[in-house]
Amino acid sequence: MLVMTAMRNTIGTTLAVGLAGLMVGCAGPRLGHYDVVVTPDSSLREGSTLPPVKVDVVGVKPADVSRWQSYSVDQYFSGSDSLRHDFAPFARQLSFDANSDKPQTITKNDPIWDEWAKAGVMKVFVLANARTMQPGGGVDARKIEVPMTTDRFDDRTKIDIFIRKSGVDVATPMKPVKE
Repeated sequence: MLVMTAMRNTIGTTLAVGLAGLMVGCAGPRLGHYDVVVTPDSSLREGSTLPPVKVDVVGVKPADVSRWQSYSVDQYFSGSDSLRHDFAPFARQLSFDANSDKPQTITKNDPIWDEWAKAGVMKVFVLANARTMQPGGGVDARKIEVPMTTDRFDDRTKIDIFIRKSGVDVATPMKPVKE
């Protein structure tokens, strides 16, 4: 009887340790909370004046990423776009112009992070539109996909995003993808 109890305890402990190891091993990246600073670059200016610049930072869950990757920036900013309307609860819309040309920050304490977490968001798409920006060739540089996960950025990282004439640029280095 004593031997049977000892064996059950050993088997139970082994299973518990094994399951705990599997759970830790399966735990993937999680959504971080960062200060995201968006800055209009001087290359956007016409002379000394910054024309109107619209920037949307949109939280996107994994199931919607491919849709966003192929979506037209021109369509998105057309003024009557249903995708922009439907994703408004998961977006921060920023505006810059001659009177408001300073960097704008989505703080790590902004309530949008809670909305993104509830929705299962792991990435944001940053879309920018200004008459001085050029769509370019194949890939439209006015849109960029940014992972917002702790495996790509440290928890205390400030993510700097610049809106340039040539497109959207994430200046903060990301950690390499672990294989």
